[in-house]
Amino acid sequence: MTKLAMIFSLALLMTSCTTIEQVRENKELYCSGIYKGMRAVGRTALSATTGVIVKDVCEVIEDIVEDV
Repeated sequence: MTKLAMIFSLALLMTSCTTIEQVRENKELYCSGIYKGMRAVGRTALSATTGVIVKDVCEVIEDIVEDV
C-alpha cells in the first residue's frame, strides 16, 4: 500500500508540475495534509528498508519557489 501511495504521489507530481508556474499553482495540493501523510509513510518505509533518506516534495517545492 505504501509503495502504491508513493508511486501515485510521484506520478501526480511528474504529470502536473512541468514548469515552475505549475509548481507554484499546485503547491497547496502537494502540501495538503493527506498527501504529506501518504508521502511520510512512503519515506519512512523507504528509510527503514534501505536507509535512504528522501526529502519531502514540499521542501523541494519551497526551494524551487524561493529560487525564482
